[in-house]
Amino acid sequence: MNIILAVLAVAQLLVYEARVTTFGCNSISVLSELKSVRSDKEAFDKALFQQMVYGECIAIAKGQVVDGSPVEKDASVLRVGAQVTPPGFMAPLDDFQIKPADAKQ
Repeated sequence: MNIILAVLAVAQLLVYEARVTTFGCNSISVLSELKSVRSDKEAFDKALFQQMVYGECIAIAKGQVVDGSPVEKDASVLRVGAQVTPPGFMAPLDDFQIKPADAKQ
């Protein structure tokens, strides 16, 4: 049964490309806090840097390609990098686009 669940989880992973410089965090609550100050660049940069120092968040460069899957509890959140660094990071879904399978990397 566990093998079936693992196969289903992997099957839902897609490849996404960051449309803008963005971030990912360990929890939806930290992600929400950062999203709420995002319009104030200075406050956002300070808060993101602080969370990065604590190991709670990562920066994701524009154009970076990541594996991802939407979070069931919140459709505006994308879980990225779960195959590389389990359990992955929560990131704003709107900052990403699905990368076509035939596109060159």
